[in-house]
Amino acid sequence: MWKPLFVSIFFVLSSSYSNETANRVKTELQTELKNDFLKILEQKFGQCGSSTQSCLSLKDNYLLVNLPKQEICFPYTTCGFYHCMEQKYHCSDVGVDYFTKLAFPTCQAYEKNISNNQFSDQGVDWIYRVMVCLQKGLINECIIAGHCPTGPSQEQQKLTCDHITEFTLNYHPGCYIESGVGVCHLPLKDKIEIWKTVNPFMTKRERDEAYKVIFNCFRPKGL
Repeated sequence: MWKPLFVSIFFVLSSSYSNETANRVKTELQTELKNDFLKILEQKFGQCGSSTQSCLSLKDNYLLVNLPKQEICFPYTTCGFYHCMEQKYHCSDVGVDYFTKLAFPTCQAYEKNISNNQFSDQGVDWIYRVMVCLQKGLINECIIAGHCPTGPSQEQQKLTCDHITEFTLNYHPGCYIESGVGVCHLPLKDKIEIWKTVNPFMTKRERDEAYKVIFNCFRPKGL
């Protein structure tokens, strides 16, 4: 009688701590994005106006920032960002399924596993920081640097979508290694859960990038 009760209490308490961690880190990251990253966008695309909220709008499950020179998918602590990017670039229309079959479902799987209490507090913190790192990286590359042109032809569209995929896959290891405490310093259970989360969505190309991360974790310091 007592053992099942103890397990139930422990699960509720640990789940509560994970939820608190998720809420804390999401609030922190959202504040940084609105205070700092938005200013970077404003410098290039024009000022918001009277307040931050005046140019940020929620559509479905993602945020848009409406600046004088451009409407931009705004990095945030939600997976809907990838829906926004798919609607902008229509990559699945040209057979490039990065947003629809890799980025969004992987992100959703992480969120589901967080809600199921499968990560430590360090792991939860790391996941949301990686999420924002990857989203900011895409906006820096595609919008601020202007390296993802949209054009009238399907050929141009596919070239752009292929570039987005290649850029993001190359960008992943840095976000994994440098976000939060870094994947190498997470508890072993978190590392196992991360692999179980991403494994169903990885192609050979994605596995190559994952192995780079693993190699970095075992590489002696200074090499």
